[in-house]
Amino acid sequence: MNHFFKTLLIIASFTGCGFSIHALNYPVEERDSAMGLVKVATACIRSAPGHSNEMVSQVTMGTPLKLLEKADSWWMVESPEGYQGYVIGNGIQPLTQSSFKKWRKAPRVMFTDSYTGRVVSNDGFGTPVSDINSGSIVEVMGSKVKDSTDIRLPDGRVGRLANSSVISLRQLTDADVDVDKIISMARALMGVAYLWGGTTTAGMDCSGLVKICYLNQGIILPRDASQQAMVGKPLGTDYKEYSKGDLVFFKSAKTGRIVHVGIYDKDGLYIHSQGHVRVNSLDPASPLFVPSNILAGACRISGNIGSEGITPVKKHSAYF
Repeated sequence: MNHFFKTLLIIASFTGCGFSIHALNYPVEERDSAMGLVKVATACIRSAPGHSNEMVSQVTMGTPLKLLEKADSWWMVESPEGYQGYVIGNGIQPLTQSSFKKWRKAPRVMFTDSYTGRVVSNDGFGTPVSDINSGSIVEVMGSKVKDSTDIRLPDGRVGRLANSSVISLRQLTDADVDVDKIISMARALMGVAYLWGGTTTAGMDCSGLVKICYLNQGIILPRDASQQAMVGKPLGTDYKEYSKGDLVFFKSAKTGRIVHVGIYDKDGLYIHSQGHVRVNSLDPASPLFVPSNILAGACRISGNIGSEGITPVKKHSAYF
């Protein structure tokens, strides 16, 4: 994605809700900004500028975004997996090329808990600073102290996170994919409500669940189920050949198109978001079988890391 860093000259004015330039120590000039970071816990990507337009996806704090163009108070953006849409400007911290380069070299941690966490002040009072979701990336301000790490958010706010809730971005992305941890993450989200366009642990659609669980292991997958079905090693419809962590796909009875995805566990069971995150079975004889979920096939991500559409964070130029 060499085009990811192509400079875009965009001239626009800031509103009264300015950026914390001094705290972040990143000089921000919007006309020089080709990249930006999500500075709120969750930013919604919409199909067009305006809160009334369809939410097609979400991005979590610290996600690097390519800034394509400004439309009033909205940015047209491109996410690391290439998904495009519009995000309200007050949820993005624009960066100059030099500032973005500095961020890519900074020590950072990823928040990995399966529930929405809370960044608290590091002044001893524990005052809430921000909420934070799995997959969020923040800078480390110093070494880990006792049970917590002092961190800095993309807009310059500072706070503290429990060490048990974060992992070094380099440590995460240098590790092999652990399919057991992917399943554990999916099961930890059991009961969370389905949300169209959702990609956070507060609510997600079917492909959002897949993205959350794999990003937690440092792997970026395509956004939609139909796109996810095109990556990895293709598998047939005999679920007895599936392995833990494989993605299972379901098709429309009318069109044959891929309309749903889940994560295979074992013994015919799969975890998916349909109404809420739950477990069902591919075995027609099981009481957990859902007849309306018509199996179309599966794909294997494990063993195919680095192939087209399966990108380790450590190999993505937006992160390192």
